[in-house]
Amino acid sequence: MRPLAAAIARTLRTLRLDSDVAKADAIRSWTAVASLVIGPDAARTTALRVDEGTLVVAVPTVQWAAEIRLREEELVAELVARAPRSGIAKIRSVPASRP
Repeated sequence: MRPLAAAIARTLRTLRLDSDVAKADAIRSWTAVASLVIGPDAARTTALRVDEGTLVVAVPTVQWAAEIRLREEELVAELVARAPRSGIAKIRSVPASRP
């Protein structure tokens, strides 16, 4: 199976899609990373997208935005460890849309 994984990785790099895949991995990892760094209540936040090296996260309250700002360095480090080619260097909080 390893040769297939290596071939896929090479193809993604050749097509310059590897960083897009890494960004998607980082977005998928957000809940686990936030729960690890902040705690299980972090599941109330949602990663939306990556804009030019910034992970955009929807938060339910201003307090959540402040908590993410305080823990940004730890959060970014853990995201980079899980998705090194994502290019994420910052996190920006935005208000979650209300139903």
